[in-house]
Amino acid sequence: MIRVLVAGCGNMGTSHAHAYRSIKGFELAGLVSRSPESRERLAAELGGGVPRYSSYAEALAASEPDAVSICTYPDTHAEYAIQALE
Repeated sequence: MIRVLVAGCGNMGTSHAHAYRSIKGFELAGLVSRSPESRERLAAELGGGVPRYSSYAEALAASEPDAVSICTYPDTHAEYAIQALE
């Protein structure tokens, strides 16, 4: 099972989270978004049970994902990728 943390709960994050939820061999390790509204909306769409975080650093530490789907604004991609790789 590959555990994926989805960073960003807007249009792209929603699409990725639903895809990972439906693909055999993948599990959602968590959802992270600065916006509580988008985070809670997506968690409800997915049927609950997915850990939710407001801080990317906290999400990485707590969820210990195997992979991260970075679906945030482009200016955060490099920083988020480096943090995930570390």
